[in-house]
Amino acid sequence: MALLAGNAVVLKTASETQMVGRELEECFLAAELPEGIFSYVNIPGRLAGTAFLKNGIAKLFFTGSVAVGKQLMSEASDTLTPLVLELGGNDAMLVCEDADLYRATSGAVWAGLQNSGQSCGGVERLYVHERVYDSFLKLIKKKVEALRVGQDVDFNVDLGVMTTQRQVSTVNHHLEDALSKGAVMYARSSQPEGENSGNMLPAVVLTEVTHEMLLMREETFGPILGVMKVRNMEEAVALANDSNLGLTGSVWSKNRRQAEKLARQIQAGVVMINDHLMSHGLAETPWGGTKQSGIGRTHGAIGFDEMTQPQVIVHDILPLARQNIWWHPHGKKVYDGLMGAVRFLYGHSIWLRAKGLYHLLKIVPRYFSTR
Repeated sequence: MALLAGNAVVLKTASETQMVGRELEECFLAAELPEGIFSYVNIPGRLAGTAFLKNGIAKLFFTGSVAVGKQLMSEASDTLTPLVLELGGNDAMLVCEDADLYRATSGAVWAGLQNSGQSCGGVERLYVHERVYDSFLKLIKKKVEALRVGQDVDFNVDLGVMTTQRQVSTVNHHLEDALSKGAVMYARSSQPEGENSGNMLPAVVLTEVTHEMLLMREETFGPILGVMKVRNMEEAVALANDSNLGLTGSVWSKNRRQAEKLARQIQAGVVMINDHLMSHGLAETPWGGTKQSGIGRTHGAIGFDEMTQPQVIVHDILPLARQNIWWHPHGKKVYDGLMGAVRFLYGHSIWLRAKGLYHLLKIVPRYFSTR
């Protein structure tokens, strides 16, 4: 979108996903853009933001952690460089009592566990109405335990490896924290063993979770789902909003009007109904979050406008006028005339409007006077 809006672009992908960046570079170079319009750079993440800001970029778009986003926002304040931040989430899924449980559980497994849970807009917290809680758990247990974890060498794998050992440690820390505070491991997928399994984690469903656990308060970014039983959907909305993050969310119900009503109460940049983890793939829909999930938007008309710097040009609509009627010199006649314009437009009676028009017309000749 930045290129479409006429900008030159410097792209830096995450250090752990360099090959993705190279594929993007190949795509843009294939368009035969003028030299210098698109550049791909490979520099450490800890240096990239500062390097961009200190070398005069017009705007910075960053996707990453809340901590780094805050750091970049602080650095950008030195030069008042505008930025758009997408800082991840701890997204909530609300399951109503009338939800299609087969679709809802399948959606939870997809949105929470695909890519081994490494999706900023993926499901991490689930709030399920008490009337369907047990049925929901039975279905999701069956689906999670059937997931295949392993090396993606023959396409017959559902979950692959985690990106870094650092992220493996974060996920394990959140899991251990939850279990130590009373969470129950309700379901667990298989996990391959062997020397190449170090970065592979099983998918896990936890019950008896609370908002005292890191899993329910911070972005885990791994294959863990925390499921809570709620008495009603008002409680579900309150719990969903009990977070400093607000990237995406979802509501699952056969009553679309009621689902949308609930969706509008969720404090998130994007809320999907009977789906999750797909809106960022729609180029026409704005993408971004609220609270500490970020600032600004990409995608859609709103995102396109983020790539521009608005400029307004105002033309004089009275080319023969020598001066405006409110210019100097001032006096009682000018005051009465300008007040007359207000009374003519907004007076509460015909008499007041007529009187206002009379005083306004008395100063109209000032437009063409040179005195």
